[in-house]
Amino acid sequence: MAAADTKANLVTYWKGKLDDVIRGEYDPPPPGPELQVSRRAVLEEQPVTVESSTRVMKGPQVSAAIADQRSEVKGAFARRREAGRPAEPDAKGNVKKATPFDNSKILKFEAEMKKRFEEKVTAPSRDIRPSRVAEMAASSMTDFCRGNELFEKHDYEASLAEYAEVVEQVPPLAAFALINRGNAYKALEMPAEAMACYCDALDRCPLNTPEGRLLHSYVLNNLGAACQDEGRVEECLQHLSAAVSLNPRCYLALRNRANVHLQTAQRLARAEQPSLLPPQHELALGLYSKAMEVDWHLPVIFPGTSAEVIIRREERVTSSREEPTESLTRNHVYHFTSNLTHSTSKHV
Repeated sequence: MAAADTKANLVTYWKGKLDDVIRGEYDPPPPGPELQVSRRAVLEEQPVTVESSTRVMKGPQVSAAIADQRSEVKGAFARRREAGRPAEPDAKGNVKKATPFDNSKILKFEAEMKKRFEEKVTAPSRDIRPSRVAEMAASSMTDFCRGNELFEKHDYEASLAEYAEVVEQVPPLAAFALINRGNAYKALEMPAEAMACYCDALDRCPLNTPEGRLLHSYVLNNLGAACQDEGRVEECLQHLSAAVSLNPRCYLALRNRANVHLQTAQRLARAEQPSLLPPQHELALGLYSKAMEVDWHLPVIFPGTSAEVIIRREERVTSSREEPTESLTRNHVYHFTSNLTHSTSKHV
């Protein structure tokens, strides 16, 4: 009740004041004595002239100042070049010499890695012992060993010539040299030439001996891998199936065929055909299981040109199918080396 009375009184008071202003009858009270004194002081204050502390330079003075700054900058750069290390000013403007970067550990690590790499992929810098050279020459293995050495160094063009010499001059090693020559063509991304070498190797692998049938299955696996590189999936599956039929323990053919089925499943998934995926997955799973049952780490050897020389079966991943491409597009091929390692043309 008291708040309502106060509001009504305020409205009545200010309404009367507004009515007086509208009628022109409002006469405000004069200002107090302090306000009058301050107003008078402001009005009677005299202006003060302030001299500028900034010196305005004329044209010649500006040119001289610029020349001085240029000479200072040139001097600073000259002192930097003399010191040989970058200068870094601190918060106070003092120049402190920067500590040079110590790359001795990096250089030492690079030298160590280079040494390890050269020990793995290059021939020894010193001459190999004469007995090994004589052994290679007596067994007619010099060109074959040199071709394998060039192949491991990824000098595939040079290895082709060495393998060709073996095919022409050493008939017992012709099939192995043709297979390795096809691998070199495959590494050069020339699948047609690789398949031609593999087909020639098939003609030199007799099927009436266990060694011939085993070698025949290895060639069929390589032939299927070359067909996969060229995009001939149906022929690839046929060759891989034939390799497994001829040699159930041909684990590379099992694994390559499983990869082809998974690659086909991916292609069907992109084509939005999900109903066709389960059969491909089941085939791939079955082939992977069979490949895991094979003791693939056991060595397989063939007789060379003499009783003392043996040919060892190995596997390689060639061409652009190596890392970092997708694992399903990479395929493995069989490669053959000998128990005679490095070769040199110096003593031959």
